Amino acid sequence: MKTLLVFPAQWYPTQPYLSTPYLTSYLRAKGWDVEQRDFNIASYEHFLSAPLLQNAEKLMAQRLESLKNQDSLSMKEKSHLDVLAMGLKFSDRIIAGVEEAKSVLRTPERFFDFPSYQQADMVIKSALKLVSDAHAPAVFSLSTFESGTRAEESTFRAHEATQDRKTNPFIHLYESNLIPSENWQDYDVVGISIIGISQIIPGLTLARQLKEQFPHLHITLGGPIFSVNAGQLIGHPEFFDDFCHSIVTFEGEEPMHRLLTALKAGDALSTVPNLIHLEGREVVHNKERVELRFEEIPGPTFDGLPMHSYLSPYPIIPVLQSRGCYWGKCTFCTHSFVYGHRYGKQKTHAMVDELEELMKKYNTKYFTFSDEAVSPHSLNDVSELMIERGVEIRSLALLKFEKVMDGELFAKMKKAGFIFLMFGLESANDRVLALIDKGTTKEVEKDVLMKSHKAGIWNHSFLFFGFPTETRPEAQETIDFLRDNLDSIHSF
Repeated sequence: MKTLLVFPAQWYPTQPYLSTPYLTSYLRAKGWDVEQRDFNIASYEHFLSAPLLQNAEKLMAQRLESLKNQDSLSMKEKSHLDVLAMGLKFSDRIIAGVEEAKSVLRTPERFFDFPSYQQADMVIKSALKLVSDAHAPAVFSLSTFESGTRAEESTFRAHEATQDRKTNPFIHLYESNLIPSENWQDYDVVGISIIGISQIIPGLTLARQLKEQFPHLHITLGGPIFSVNAGQLIGHPEFFDDFCHSIVTFEGEEPMHRLLTALKAGDALSTVPNLIHLEGREVVHNKERVELRFEEIPGPTFDGLPMHSYLSPYPIIPVLQSRGCYWGKCTFCTHSFVYGHRYGKQKTHAMVDELEELMKKYNTKYFTFSDEAVSPHSLNDVSELMIERGVEIRSLALLKFEKVMDGELFAKMKKAGFIFLMFGLESANDRVLALIDKGTTKEVEKDVLMKSHKAGIWNHSFLFFGFPTETRPEAQETIDFLRDNLDSIHSF
């Protein structure tokens, strides 16, 4: 029983994502033969290459000619005609420079030369714009893939979008490049990890092609998207006809182990916890939930992933100090739902041990703490132990504003290697913050940002406008807060 775990496009191409590394490590510890592939970075590698960009250029020329031959054009068509004409004017130059641009992003000396980086970034974004223009209304960039038809929101539209060659560039990519890169006959099970909206159409397109071409495979899907929207699949057996045989919801390590065990033994899928599957023509969601303690889960393995292919000057490794959110109350957030609204964290010594092991194995000191939010207590303890052991890293982390965060904590964190912090600011109006149940105030936000800044840390703030009942003056208060605190808010 051999399994391949795949992380599809579209996600950020700067580092691997943690889903398949954790699953691979856990399943191997249980004795299963498991491999993993990052089809996200592989997709970028192919789309950012002369052959696929020349194909996009050809499609753009065909679309342009078709529009020119129409007797009349709508305003939208006229706009698209202009976009195509402009893109084709520069496409040869973009295609000629794309390999050089990728090289700049992967080479430290050139990456940190700002003019070189700026030029490379422009070429990469322009190349992806060619792919988007060739498949409009779809949009493909470093931060998203959108169908342009809201296919991500409907099983029926997803059925159509995964077959629409005109608007879906992944159909050709999979057929010509990625599916031929694997010997699928060697596998019995393929798991596809879809963790964000921008992965829905690329991921389901892959699932559909594999299900059609390799009927011996059991295709299982997983990820937060399905955990949050599990109820919407009940009553839609056609989704399973098109895309998969099963879906793993919530935390996937133990359910995947039970799924492989059931498939190997020929047992009914009703024995597998957290699983959505078909029984006859009925969609069934198994009710049993399995949740593991952090110490029951081995650390992630990145074996099988192309660590030097990501668009970064050094390998960057994501880690988790905790699962779930220690706060878990923000009214707009569904992240804690995936973990059953529970919180568990790794012991401090185990976290630092993991960092040291990953540093040695993958020859890097660059990490991303990918927790929903790292607690102040954990940040303090991990920083202290890293300083004590002399562990030298460079890392970012996501934080929630807390009154207990003082200058001593941030000085300690900076010394330990936390150089970039991402704060969930959301709003700088106290009434809106209370509605969000953020557990902080405008004054705390200002104080924490200043103390972090004084420690020499780069502060990035996330924010949004339009929370229900937010007024224009309240939104303006957030804008004024940004303007008044530019010294301590370095990006947002």
